[in-house]
Amino acid sequence: MKSQNSISKWFRILLGLFLIVYALNQFLHFLPTSYGTMPENTRDFIDAVAVYLPYLYMFEILIGVLLLINKWTPFIIIVLFPLTIAFLIFNLSNNDISKIWPALIVAFLNITLVLSNKKKYIPLFE
Repeated sequence: MKSQNSISKWFRILLGLFLIVYALNQFLHFLPTSYGTMPENTRDFIDAVAVYLPYLYMFEILIGVLLLINKWTPFIIIVLFPLTIAFLIFNLSNNDISKIWPALIVAFLNITLVLSNKKKYIPLFE
């Protein structure tokens, strides 16, 4: 049980750092990014929601900080879950499969953390 808590702790920290670095990169552009060749529908979607993306990135930074300081972690993981699925679907719908690894990492970490906290979610389904 001790090793599982330690692994969950490191996954939580890794997910928090990943979210913070990814969101800060959208503002500061310190890492090269490329979304590959997107289908026209995907480009239209990005153009339609572009005005809201800075708020999403600020929200990701907040979620990452809360994960790092271990504040409201079970709640944050559940809040992050739909964003993780949307991130994964967006990257799957993109034509460039080689660029899907960030979405897979976030999905793996989030699903693992949900499963490690599943006892805390039981009252939600009673």
